[in-house]
Amino acid sequence: VGTRILAPSGAPIWNSPAIDAQRGVLYVGTGENYSSPANDTSDALIAFRLKDGAMVWHAQKTANDAWNVACMLPDNPNCPKENGPDVDFGASTIVLRDAKRGDLLLAGQKSGWVYGVNPDARGKIVWSSKVGRGGIQGGVHFGMATDGERLFVPISDMKDEHDGRKHEAPSRAGIYALDPRTGKELWAAPADDTCAGRQFCDPGISATVTSIPGAVLAGHMDGRLRAYDAATGKVAWEVDTTQEWKTVSGEVARGGSFGGGAGPMAVNGKVFAASGYGLYFHMPGNVLLVFAPRAP
Repeated sequence: VGTRILAPSGAPIWNSPAIDAQRGVLYVGTGENYSSPANDTSDALIAFRLKDGAMVWHAQKTANDAWNVACMLPDNPNCPKENGPDVDFGASTIVLRDAKRGDLLLAGQKSGWVYGVNPDARGKIVWSSKVGRGGIQGGVHFGMATDGERLFVPISDMKDEHDGRKHEAPSRAGIYALDPRTGKELWAAPADDTCAGRQFCDPGISATVTSIPGAVLAGHMDGRLRAYDAATGKVAWEVDTTQEWKTVSGEVARGGSFGGGAGPMAVNGKVFAASGYGLYFHMPGNVLLVFAPRAP
């Protein structure tokens, strides 16, 4: 339409960095470019030097990805010509320490791919595993977790991503455990769909998951908070948070979808969970719930 555009726009970082004090670097994953042309640091893993911020290395996993929300609107001229596929690294990179076999970086992408990469070989892929279908609201969103023996991978794979695209591959919404050394799947826990037509309800997991001894905690986009057995993937307990809750201050609150980087947190024997995430066609809500073991 004649508007002057300055490009390339660079790649965004919307995950928390992982610090590797041993190597003197921090690691981040990047998202797609928001305008054309896509550059070589989008959808990439990057190591920055701690002492001065200099880029030490970058390893791009998906090239030529440029996208913004205008691409979800019909005939919008601000949609880049690449039009996606919008497969950011939204989840923080995990540093897996192993003195005998060497350290690994573990990274999950919205494409549904999960990687184990060598931090001493400029991000060279050691293993890769296609866990989720992927998409603009598919694959791994906000955060994986590990207990050292297993890598817990939450998969979103929304049924309707509201971008007009149809996926040939089926959704793999749910949570999966991989061997963090090889990427081999150890167990699978596909999420059952209990939405029953509720608007903006999806069974998958977008929010960060949390590993505690013996279990992994996951908040689903349908509002269920679940504890999965770490060894088997079986559901140990679950709570539907979309009900009304009488708060300690006397007001009534209601839960919704779990989303964002603040997944369930475990502190001093209690679990803290914020339920409600209205962005991008999820169920809004406004409740902070605290769970504790039952009294004797």
